[in-house]
Amino acid sequence: MLYRTGKDPALICTAIKKDLRIAAKWADIWGVSFNASKTVAKFISRTTATPPPITSAGATLKYSREHRHLGFILDSALSLHAHVNALTRKGATEVFLLQRLLYKVRKQDLLLKIYKMYVRPHLEYASSSWAALTVTETGLLESLQCRAMRIILAPP
Repeated sequence: MLYRTGKDPALICTAIKKDLRIAAKWADIWGVSFNASKTVAKFISRTTATPPPITSAGATLKYSREHRHLGFILDSALSLHAHVNALTRKGATEVFLLQRLLYKVRKQDLLLKIYKMYVRPHLEYASSSWAALTVTETGLLESLQCRAMRIILAPP
């Protein structure tokens, strides 16, 4: 991951291009290749100005509004909305499977273990960044957890 900070987008892009040339030189020495079609550029700013194009290995990098990096979705506004939506989609799928499993497994302790193994890790990933969650985003995550607990604690 290469990044630069500054006030002038043109100077930032020039510095990034220089860093990309250094990385390409290193890759040639070590016999590594970078896939320019999978490489994206991200411009985070309060302004709506369009940043200058960045090229790498003859290909122009596309600017991405959202990018998943190590399982964490980062958007141009630095909000967690896209990440929380992805978490709730993934968690809802797991909770649905937990509900289907309820008909086969009647033991609450086993269902709770399954929840802790398969659902909760998805919801807790990158939880240190949750201090910036809005009330709506917190409500989405809490409602998903409540739904899972209602399934687990349902009377037989």
